[in-house]
Amino acid sequence: MAGEWRSLEPRSWVYLLHPRPVAVIVAGTMERYSAMPASWIMPASRDPPVVAVAIARSRYTYHFLARLREFNVCILGVDHLRSIHMMGTVSGRDVEDKITWAGLTKTTAKRTKAPVIAESLAVIEAALDMVVEAGDHDIVLGKVLEAYVREGVEPGDPASYRVPLHIKRNMYTVPAKTVFRVQA
Repeated sequence: MAGEWRSLEPRSWVYLLHPRPVAVIVAGTMERYSAMPASWIMPASRDPPVVAVAIARSRYTYHFLARLREFNVCILGVDHLRSIHMMGTVSGRDVEDKITWAGLTKTTAKRTKAPVIAESLAVIEAALDMVVEAGDHDIVLGKVLEAYVREGVEPGDPASYRVPLHIKRNMYTVPAKTVFRVQA
């Protein structure tokens, strides 16, 4: 058995739920937008399809999301990890075109006004449905308008794509190649 229980610092408990996939949230228009990496993201419902992401109200991306009531979730491969991390180090208030600044390419989305990242492995476009206040972050629920992946990417098959998993701060890992199938 492991050692004795010990208490965690109040801000450390969240890392018990890491590592987590990191995606880039984009909100705004092609002309004026902001983008930010987020790992506090998850599916909230299959039917109807709803995506949830926790975002601090102080984030510039949140400003666009709340005003235009839509956003995109761009899922990039680990080969773009530096660009993903860079977008989390500066505010869109200070960098007008964050996607280009981070060395990536913005392109038109299928259904929303906000751009998507051309290098994405997958994209989820969503319309803001509801916001739940949850302390220092709000849980943003978005109705999925469209979801699409690159050829060769098979959702649920980690051998077909490698997304970065956020551990904490500037630390990341990737999913292991080992897959366990458990019989009940």
